[in-house]
Amino acid sequence: MKIEQTSVHHVRYGTGTVVTCEEGTIVVDFPEIGTKQFLFPDAFERFMKAEDPDCAAEIASRIIMKKAEAEAAKKEQEARLHALAEARANAGKSKKK
Repeated sequence: MKIEQTSVHHVRYGTGTVVTCEEGTIVVDFPEIGTKQFLFPDAFERFMKAEDPDCAAEIASRIIMKKAEAEAAKKEQEARLHALAEARANAGKSKKK
């Protein structure tokens, strides 16, 4: 999906046009105040909305994917920490024998 040139609405800055969207950031040009940079797709969760319905649906999909990836990474980290704690506990038991 190409988001450049898409019209977006920001709750504070009003309507603007996407200039660039790459590597987790989006730059939007607002006629009244100039360009602003935001985290992408995070900004669309709280204070920005794409005016094109197809674009909005794609962004919503990216938000869902990002949350799922973050949850999977969190679970993986928790599993590693649990395995490490278990290994340390077992090492401690074997030293006592």
